[in-house]
Amino acid sequence: ALSQSLDEALSLWKQLLESPGIPNVRIPEQTVTSLHLLATLYQLLDKPIQALESFLLLRSLCQRLGDVPGAAAALCHLTRLLLRLECPTHAQVSSGMTLGMGPGGA
Repeated sequence: ALSQSLDEALSLWKQLLESPGIPNVRIPEQTVTSLHLLATLYQLLDKPIQALESFLLLRSLCQRLGDVPGAAAALCHLTRLLLRLECPTHAQVSSGMTLGMGPGGA
C-alpha cells in the first residue's frame, strides 16, 4: 500500500516537472523537501530505481530554482546510489555533470 502511494506521488511529480521552467507550486522549498523525502522513502523500501528517478527530479528542480547546494546534494545521492548498484561508470558520469547554473544553463 505504501509503495503504491509512493508510485502515484512519483508519477504526479514527473508530470508536474516534465515541462521546462519553474513549476507552478505554492512553496518551491517545500516541493524540494517533498521530493527528497520521496527519494529517501524509496531507499528505505529498497527500491533503488524509483529512488534514482526521485533524486533526478530533485536535481532538476534544484537547478531550475538556482539552488546550487541542493542540486549538488542530489548529485551526491545519485552517485552513492549508482555506486551501491555497482554502476561506477554511471556514477562517474553523474558526478561529473555540470550543474548548469550559469546564464546559459538549464
